[in-house]
Amino acid sequence: MNRTISVHRVLLVLAALYLVPTVVAAQEAAADSSWVQLGEVVQDTLYVTRSKVVTLALQQNEMLAASGAMTDAAAADAQGAWRAFLPQVSINEFFLRSDDALMSFGSKLQNRVVSPADFNPALLNQPGETNNFITRFQAMMPIFNGGSGINGKKAANAMSRAAEHQHVRAAETVRYNAIQAFEGLALAASYEKVMEAAVRSATGHVRQAQSLVDNEMATEADLLQATVYLSGLKQQLIQVRNMKAIAGENIKLLTAIETPLPIAANLQDDPTSKLSLHGRFDLKAAGSRSDIMARREQANAAGNMVGVATGSMLPHVNMSVQRDLYSMDNLFGSDAKSWTMGVYATWDVFRGMQNIGEIKKAKAQKRAAEHMVDFETRQARVQATEALLTARAAHEKVIVAQGAVDAAREGLRIVTNQYREGLASMVNLLDTQAAAIMAEGNLVQARHDYQVGLASLEFAGAARLDRAAAESTTPIADQVR
Repeated sequence: MNRTISVHRVLLVLAALYLVPTVVAAQEAAADSSWVQLGEVVQDTLYVTRSKVVTLALQQNEMLAASGAMTDAAAADAQGAWRAFLPQVSINEFFLRSDDALMSFGSKLQNRVVSPADFNPALLNQPGETNNFITRFQAMMPIFNGGSGINGKKAANAMSRAAEHQHVRAAETVRYNAIQAFEGLALAASYEKVMEAAVRSATGHVRQAQSLVDNEMATEADLLQATVYLSGLKQQLIQVRNMKAIAGENIKLLTAIETPLPIAANLQDDPTSKLSLHGRFDLKAAGSRSDIMARREQANAAGNMVGVATGSMLPHVNMSVQRDLYSMDNLFGSDAKSWTMGVYATWDVFRGMQNIGEIKKAKAQKRAAEHMVDFETRQARVQATEALLTARAAHEKVIVAQGAVDAAREGLRIVTNQYREGLASMVNLLDTQAAAIMAEGNLVQARHDYQVGLASLEFAGAARLDRAAAESTTPIADQVR
């Protein structure tokens, strides 16, 4: 009985030791809800779809968040530019201690404590040390600043709008990179399937060659050739799987998701992975791309800075209202009070050459910004045209590659049967299989290039004019405006 109890206790302890890590791992997985957002875990592999990768990248990418923060900073600068129109209010506290004769007498006047005895020449010349506390409230209101204020505000507003456009472009860039990352993962996964099928086929050739050698129907050279070829395919499979793992790491980077699980592409029921081969596009719309709009706003800001530089050459007029509280004994004391109001006009005449240089500099920067806008607008249209041509070529490659795959598969089937019957050599068989693998790989690459090509077309700013036209039978090559 005691032995039975001991055995049961040991089994319970072993079960507990086995279950505890499992429970902890399950709790940790449950706590990390981000895995659910990115995809579905199936047999220790996280399967992701393109739509979820893009969505999560837009939500969690740190570089996009940094771009949003810079947009907020630019908006704050635009808000702060109102200071050129608003009064500047300041509160100051001064403490003065001196044996200067004039300052000592002036302090007594400010505190309204001058007596006839203070006019004694000996006391006037040797007043001793005197304290004076001054509390000052001052408001300075700009009246005229040569247009520097309004132009500075316009420049800040333009830079804020530019930052908003740049943030939109940053989101477009993150989305484009997320699509590229997913399509890279899908490409690696498709290549993996091609290479796995090739390895299975080559393994069958090795078995077939071994059988023929055993029956003295083939030479040892055939078996060696088949074995070497199989080894090469296995090495390529290892490389493809490494590419797949790297693509998964890039997705983790873009989406800010940390998971020890390997990531695989889930292409089923993902409409974004089956974009139409047709559509009508407006290449001129690339000139209104968000980054081009940002550049235009920067050019507007440069134009406004010319006004700021010009305003520095004109007189500036400000009105000041000041209230002073005096005390010779107490900090923040108010034994005596005074007020002062005045209008100040300043004109820094002797900075004329410097101001002229600043105006010339601002005008040159304005011209440079305008030239950059013109060039980048034309460049954007060229990029959109290039993206359309690339998508068109990829579309045609998909069609051609599909036909090549069908032919290669049939050719491999025929040569395999011929080798089994002694009508073809091992060299012919392996060459035929290599051609079939190349055809399969070309099709996989063409499909990847087309998906990325469509994303590039969108990223380049070419607008799809008619969604319904995407279902038409007119090829993309004929749907150019």
